[in-house]
Amino acid sequence: MDIKLIALDMDGTVLRSDKTISPKTVHALQAALARGILLVPATGRMRQMIPQQMLDVGPIRYAITSNGATAVDLEEDRIVYSNRMTREESTGIIDFLAPYDVLVEAYARGRSYVDKKHYDLISNFQGYPKVLMDLILKYQIFVEDLPQFLKKNGFCLEKINIPYMEPDVHEELVEKLGKMKEYAITASFQNNIEINGASTNKGDALSHLCGQLGISAGEVMAFGDERNDLQMIEYAGCGVAMENGHVSIRQIAEYVTRSNDEDGVAYALEKLLDIR
Repeated sequence: MDIKLIALDMDGTVLRSDKTISPKTVHALQAALARGILLVPATGRMRQMIPQQMLDVGPIRYAITSNGATAVDLEEDRIVYSNRMTREESTGIIDFLAPYDVLVEAYARGRSYVDKKHYDLISNFQGYPKVLMDLILKYQIFVEDLPQFLKKNGFCLEKINIPYMEPDVHEELVEKLGKMKEYAITASFQNNIEINGASTNKGDALSHLCGQLGISAGEVMAFGDERNDLQMIEYAGCGVAMENGHVSIRQIAEYVTRSNDEDGVAYALEKLLDIR
């Protein structure tokens, strides 16, 4: 198998449940780099939230962020591909969500903006992992009146993330958003909703990045665990799902590896590419 690029989802894939990367996985990723394979983090996170431990593995030049809204050249600090919402779509989705009492994370220009009035909602996230709650608090920019702030600055949103909501609200939003054809709705956790432009996904960004690099789909391996990894797993010549992954991902993958807490990425690299 001639693999030139490995696309790696972060949460639930490379990252263990405690949001760290195991020493065994670090070693396997470094061995892949030593073989000349490009490693590309492909995450639903914004650019600023790419884990430093991943960047410290070795020379990581490219990253796919916000579920494919941008592909970034980290070395030159520039966007090499962008598929964001239009301004009209951005203001439309913010206005639609305004009546709901939910925390809305609006990703734009590599950062995340949250309305100050929703700060107190974070403490009410029942059963929400503390490590994720800490990440929300660490990386948000809290602003007065989020809809007006975004409109004033003319932001074209990369993504909307609603990290937690009550089950009845989740059900209502999924139903209503599913009817809005200008948006793509997905998830990376059990109780979140992620909203992008209709044609935005990790697979789209990965295909454009590979096109620029002269790499074919057959030379790509992709790892993922959740619904926002679906198109990326489908695009790659070798799509690998985590054992802890959503059933929809495990059904379409060429290979299912061990879980993220059992060095699943390292295990697959050893079995499929003889990387040790």
